[in-house]
Amino acid sequence: MYKRPARLLVAARTDDGRADTVARLARKHDLAQWVEIRTAASMEHLHWDDLEWADLLVAVDGEAAGAVPVQRPETCRVKRWHLPEAGSASLEVAVASALSCMAGGMRMLARADER
Repeated sequence: MYKRPARLLVAARTDDGRADTVARLARKHDLAQWVEIRTAASMEHLHWDDLEWADLLVAVDGEAAGAVPVQRPETCRVKRWHLPEAGSASLEVAVASALSCMAGGMRMLARADER
């Protein structure tokens, strides 16, 4: 069983609001058992302390993934999500789906650990 929730540091290339949407929806869907989320203003403004804290640095799209810092702790892996543009009508649905998939995978691993 997992000892703690996975720590996600979420960022877009610029501060377009998508990282905040991820954090807001994670709280709304009560995923605290599975994930803990911090947001960064942008990939250009990541703090080393946040990278050390994070298990996953979540880039919200390809542009953000292209700006992921090369220098980061070995324990901070990169995950790329394919979220729609900020302000898109489908953004919240895509975020909820990404969070649900992540939590679902963690539930499956937790069940496997119980065996």
